[in-house]
Amino acid sequence: MLASLLWLCGGIAAYCSAASAATCVKSCGGVEIPYPFGLDPACALPGFNLTCNITGDGKPYYKDVELLNISLTQGQVRMRMHIANYCYNSTSGGMNGTGWSLNLTGTPFRLSDFGNKFTAIGCRTLAYLLADDVLTTECVATCKADDLLRLPDGVCSGIGCCQTAIPKGLQYYGVMFDSGFNTTEIHSMSRCSYAALVEASSFNFSKNYSNSSVFNDHYRGRAPLLVDWAIGNETCDVARKKSNYTCISKNSGCVDSLNGPGYRCNYSQGFHGNPYLKPEDDGSCQGEVAYNPILSAIIEKVKLK
Repeated sequence: MLASLLWLCGGIAAYCSAASAATCVKSCGGVEIPYPFGLDPACALPGFNLTCNITGDGKPYYKDVELLNISLTQGQVRMRMHIANYCYNSTSGGMNGTGWSLNLTGTPFRLSDFGNKFTAIGCRTLAYLLADDVLTTECVATCKADDLLRLPDGVCSGIGCCQTAIPKGLQYYGVMFDSGFNTTEIHSMSRCSYAALVEASSFNFSKNYSNSSVFNDHYRGRAPLLVDWAIGNETCDVARKKSNYTCISKNSGCVDSLNGPGYRCNYSQGFHGNPYLKPEDDGSCQGEVAYNPILSAIIEKVKLK
């Protein structure tokens, strides 16, 4: 009887079996790699091929940028990008800096304007965010010795810390410091300035960031950032009429990208899994079991016997 009831429960959901997609490697360094991403060109859509650094740190990379995780439902990837610095050199008596840039031009990826903030840390800092080699955003952070005594945690408003929004559609960014704002005269109090594009939800200002290397050390020199991704350069209405339309699961729907052109696929309400795969190619369940209180009560009574 229990076996019959369990069969009835299973019939409520739409299950699928793993097929050709099961032959693709689906994780690297503890990070799940769902299609349209893949660790082999045959397992990924064009532009979504990743590498697994087996001989190094064992982490997944897009080109030379580490991936922390991938979200199909949000259409986002969390990456780790280097933090730029501009520091006083006690040997030369001058300033030394290390700048970084990320170029996603010609790829399906765009820097998330909603999820990131351009962030500058220091007591005499003017940092610029460059997009396509044009200065688009600047951040100024200053502080005095008295400020450090009463500077609160969690407040990034220009004293020791500055954050500002970035425009939509960015596929390239770089960081540059203004040499007129340097720490040569205040190096005993604050030796370095730092700047990076940082995932807003992961950042919480600490008062000792502004006069030490704690900000850089906290992120181990590479801060997380959010990158939006989309399929192609067309809207859903246009893409649905084409043979290469990727929302191929019968339970999937199409959503236009909110950050630049393109679209992504999501499951209809009540279903889950990978909307970019046919049910026979997706090893995850395609439907949710509806809760049936009468059936559940019967099953519990049978279990007790």
